[in-house]
Amino acid sequence: MRVLIVDDSDFSRNTLKHYLAEIKDIEIAEASNGIEALEKHRTFQPEVIFMDITMPDLDGLGTLKIFSLTDKQVKIIMVSALGNQQYICDEALKHGAFTVLAKPLKRDVALTTLAEARSSIR
Repeated sequence: MRVLIVDDSDFSRNTLKHYLAEIKDIEIAEASNGIEALEKHRTFQPEVIFMDITMPDLDGLGTLKIFSLTDKQVKIIMVSALGNQQYICDEALKHGAFTVLAKPLKRDVALTTLAEARSSIR
């Protein structure tokens, strides 16, 4: 399984990468903003994307809207400190997010959500 982690925070990317490292058949790529995410998506072709909402250059919601037009198969898990704001959640879900998770992301939540996303792919 190919997973793309998109977050402008090195700490957040590294933490999630550490959580996912225990999964045997996983390849991980990283991007620090939406523009990088679009390029990585093209070359890496992830099945699942964990993506922050608040990022420079192109934020997560803007990137999500682009993916909703270009790749309806990829499962996008939005992750943000803004995750508890209903408007943000509603916008993300409206534009095709698989789910919205709040930061700080806990290990068990990340792994369970990834397993659910993976199940929905097959």
